[in-house]
Amino acid sequence: MAEEQTQTQVEQPATTIANTLFPPPPAYYKAFTSANLARYAQLGGPSGTSKNRGNPASIEEDQPVAQRDEEEEKEFGRLKTLLSPPRSDWVEEEGRWKCFGETLNIHAHIPTLSEIGLPPWVDPNEPPQKSLPPLLHSFLHTLLLLLDALTNTALTPIELYQRGIHHVGDPYIQHLSNLAATMMVSANQLRGVQAEATLVLLMEKQLETKRAQTEALRRKCRSIASSVEKLREATRLLEDGRNEAMDIDSRSEMGAASSKGQ
Repeated sequence: MAEEQTQTQVEQPATTIANTLFPPPPAYYKAFTSANLARYAQLGGPSGTSKNRGNPASIEEDQPVAQRDEEEEKEFGRLKTLLSPPRSDWVEEEGRWKCFGETLNIHAHIPTLSEIGLPPWVDPNEPPQKSLPPLLHSFLHTLLLLLDALTNTALTPIELYQRGIHHVGDPYIQHLSNLAATMMVSANQLRGVQAEATLVLLMEKQLETKRAQTEALRRKCRSIASSVEKLREATRLLEDGRNEAMDIDSRSEMGAASSKGQ
């Protein structure tokens, strides 16, 4: 009865919770109960859990058991499907996996302009300070041309057909899209430069912080040294006053003794 309830819960599709930040976990986690794991080990499956889940070298083979009947064989196949760890070697072999309907690659690949099918408007030998500003200027100029075309008298459908376009702004929009894609590809190729510049800024900030902390400690040390010097001066004055008082008292006692002797 408990196994039937577990199977029913696993077979039910996971409902998406709209008011949560993350999607709910997959429904098959409910199959990993103590009863299912014990039953799977009893039918010949690997006992316990592997520390290297998904590693093909660590996948345990089915344990040899006595001959299973037809019902036990069906139950064993169902539990093996539910409780077997994922095969990461398949993911590495294909080079990609799917997560929430989106296909992701193991190794990130930044496409080039030729792979996208765009003309090489950027010279790779030029520094980005020279190659990127013309793209921005062209983008702004094309945007102004698009606004000018949209504010002029509209073309008739026959004129649009003769020009081979559906809308008067199509050539400008296509050129803007190509420019934007070129700028994105060029910016992606500067990730190494950006990471290096960010690291330099981080190190400079840490150096400035250390210098400020060192200067604060030095000011504190100077303040403490000044306070200690003042205390020493006050102690010396106090000792000098005490010595003078003792000298006066001794001279007074000596004078009194001499007067008595006379």
